[in-house]
Amino acid sequence: MKRRSFLSSLCALLISSCQGESAAVRFKVIASATVDGRPVESSSVMEIGYSKVTHSLIGNGGATRLYGEALIFELGGKGTIYILPIQHDPNNSLTQVYEYAVLTTLGIKNSVGSLSEADFAVLRSATGRYPFKLKTTRLPVIVSFKNESDPKTIYEIRPSEIGRYFPGVQFAGLDLEITTDRISYKLRKRLPWLNTTVEPREIFPRDPPGVSRPRDELPFSYMITPADFFG
Repeated sequence: MKRRSFLSSLCALLISSCQGESAAVRFKVIASATVDGRPVESSSVMEIGYSKVTHSLIGNGGATRLYGEALIFELGGKGTIYILPIQHDPNNSLTQVYEYAVLTTLGIKNSVGSLSEADFAVLRSATGRYPFKLKTTRLPVIVSFKNESDPKTIYEIRPSEIGRYFPGVQFAGLDLEITTDRISYKLRKRLPWLNTTVEPREIFPRDPPGVSRPRDELPFSYMITPADFFG
C-alpha cells in the first residue's frame, strides 16, 4: 500500500513533469516495551519518498509517498497493540506522522515543502538508528481490540496508559532505523477484515444515518478507517 500527500496527487493532475529533486528513505519503526520487567521489541519496515515540486500551477512545494503498514506489537503473551502510521492531533483529526517524523528524527528543520539540496543529501545518506522525534511530543496512534475479529471493538491507547490495559507492560518508546529490508506486508493476514471493500461505516462504529456530530465531538473509533492502517 502507498499513501500520497494531497499535493503530490494534485501535482500529478496539473503537470506531469513538475517533480524536481527526490530521495527515498526505507526505515524500520521499532517499538520497545518491558513486559514484567523483560525488554521486548517489534518492528515494521516502511519507505517514504520525498520530492521537490516545481513549476506547477500552484507554485513550488513538496510531495511525499509512504509505503508500508501498521506495526504489530506482541506484548509477551499479554496481548497485542498496533502502532498506526497516523497521529491524533489536538484538533481531533487523524493526520500524517512519518512524513514529518523522518525529517525531524534526522535533524532536518525544513518542512516537506521547503526541503533544500542539503536536506535531500541528508535523506539519501542516512544510516543508523535514532529515537523517534516529532516537533510535538506526540507519537503515532496506538490501538488494540477487545476482539481482533470484530473491528468495532477497536480502542485507542495513550502510551503512558498501556499498563492500565495490559498489566505488567510499560511502553519504552519508538526508534527509526534506516534499513534495506523488505517493506512489511503482514497486516492483512493478521486482520483479514482489512481486505473488505465495504464502506468504513460497515466496519467501524459510526453514527446512524441522519445524525451528524462536529468532528471535535467524535470518538476515535468513529473516525478511523481501514486506510489509516496503511501507508
